[in-house]
Parts: sequence; structure tokens; C-alpha cells
Amino acid sequence: MEIHPDLLIFAIINFLILVFALYRFLWKPYLKMLDDRKEKISESLSAAEAATEDAKATKAALQAEIARARAQADSLLSAAQKNSEETKRDIIAQAKLEAQRLTEKAKAEIQREKEAAIMQIKQEIASLAVAAAARILKDEMNDDLQKKLTDKYIQEVGRVQ
Repeated sequence: MEIHPDLLIFAIINFLILVFALYRFLWKPYLKMLDDRKEKISESLSAAEAATEDAKATKAALQAEIARARAQADSLLSAAQKNSEETKRDIIAQAKLEAQRLTEKAKAEIQREKEAAIMQIKQEIASLAVAAAARILKDEMNDDLQKKLTDKYIQEVGRVQ
């Protein structure tokens, strides 16, 4: 095999043109594509990390809001229970006062009725005593004398009790 120098030079030039063309049209775009892809992946990872941090912050904020809402609900429930207990005590106190007032009113009414009954009994006793005295004396009494005797007996019966 024989090496021809002009053919060798032509082959070397063709090889160099091929390498230059491959470098210019294939290798450079390929490297650029790899760098772009690397950059996109890096951006995606950064965005994913930012989204993860944002999600963590949002989760923490939501948990804090839930805790705050629970505390507020517990506070409202406690206040409602306290108010219901106070209302219950007030209602019971009012009921006791009303019962006491009604008892006192009933006692006063009973006392009035008792006094009225005693007064009526005193009047009947006085009338009976005057009638008995009139029969005993067989005197005829006028109305003034009967009234005076009745009043006198009522006063005496009142002093006896």
C-alpha cells in the first residue's frame, strides 16, 4: 500500500472540515442543549424547593390558624358554659325569691283571713252573749245598748286572747 501525499493531504483536509462541521453544527448545539437542560433542571429544583418551603410555611400557618381557632372555640365554649351557669343561678335565685314572695303573700293572706275569722267569731260571740244577757235580764234592749254591750264583749274577748 502506498501512501499518496496529495491524497493524504486531501483526506486530512476533509477530516478537518468534517471535525469543524461536526463541532460547529453538532457538538456546539449538543453542548448548548445540555447546558439549557441542566439550567432548566436546576430551575425546576429551585422552584420545587421554593414550593416545598412555601408549602411548609403554609402548613405551619394553617396549623397555627387551626390552633387559634380551637383556642377561640374553647374560649367561646367556656364562656358559654359560664354564662349558662350564671343564668342557671340567676333563674334559681329568682325562682327562690318568687317562691319566698308567694309564701309570704300566702302567709299574709292567711293571717288576714285568720284575723277576719277571729273578728267574725268575736262579733258572733258578742251577739250571742248580748242575746243571752237579754234573755236572762228579760229586759228589752234598744239598739244603742246592744251596740255598747257588743263592743264591750268584743274588747273583753280580745283581751282574753
